[in-house]
Amino acid sequence: MLYRLDLMGNLVADAEVRTSQSGNEFVAFRVAVNENMGDEKKTTFFDVSYAKNNVLPYLKAGQKVYISGKPSLGASLGKDGKAYHNAHIYARDLELIGSSSSKEN
Repeated sequence: MLYRLDLMGNLVADAEVRTSQSGNEFVAFRVAVNENMGDEKKTTFFDVSYAKNNVLPYLKAGQKVYISGKPSLGASLGKDGKAYHNAHIYARDLELIGSSSSKEN
């Protein structure tokens, strides 16, 4: 069975290295995916984990990326009492698209 999500978007901020509870390092970053539906524009944010930290120097705010990986969806209750949904991707494949100075969406 295949359970995969493919997305293309821009990094919201520079990526950073984090360490899992088991001691493994990974790169963490957030991607914004824009959808244009007529006059309406919608942005969805995805938190991404990527096991290969050799890409860290290239993952800067604004960089357009293509991600393919395993999605994980969750929900939490905010301090304001509202329910918030979050989407996390465990990236298997990552491709840099263009340069970080690109303004395309």
